[in-house]
Amino acid sequence: MRHFITLIVPSDGVVALDAVMTRHGRRAQPMDNPSVREVLLDGERQYLTTAGPCDCGTVLGVTPVAAEELENDLAREAARLTRKGWSAAKIARALDDRRRADARPKGRDGPDSLDLWTEVLAGLRDGLKLPYAGLLVHAYRGGLEDEIISATRRAVGRGIPHPEGLAALVEDEVTIFPLR
Repeated sequence: MRHFITLIVPSDGVVALDAVMTRHGRRAQPMDNPSVREVLLDGERQYLTTAGPCDCGTVLGVTPVAAEELENDLAREAARLTRKGWSAAKIARALDDRRRADARPKGRDGPDSLDLWTEVLAGLRDGLKLPYAGLLVHAYRGGLEDEIISATRRAVGRGIPHPEGLAALVEDEVTIFPLR
């Protein structure tokens, strides 16, 4: 499975769109997935934004691990380390390190950030005067244009700041951000 992010916009101006995306280290390559097309409005187009081999590690569409699930994982890890003969103090330090690592914002070393996508949305608004833009994250198992995706569509409210809307983006959901 490989994650890819696609952009949904009411524009077929590939050259201008790609120029804006390139300024932010991304791309805008036209693509047409029939499953996604089902949730698009007339005049909207889908573009692959990936500049590298994939978008694995993206901050978009990340579901945070529930605290209870994390504690269960840590308990299993403590039991495993005890069986290996680790001391209680060494296990406590290892688990504290894991808690701190899990608490850090994800995507810091990934292909993007919430700040990057906020800048992309501003660039689409300012550079192309688009009224809105959508983003879709999907973990592909097959071809980008022929994989069947159960995509849904949701619009972010006008009063919600873009970073907050981006943080709430869900995988397999075309999330529409108002730009004006």
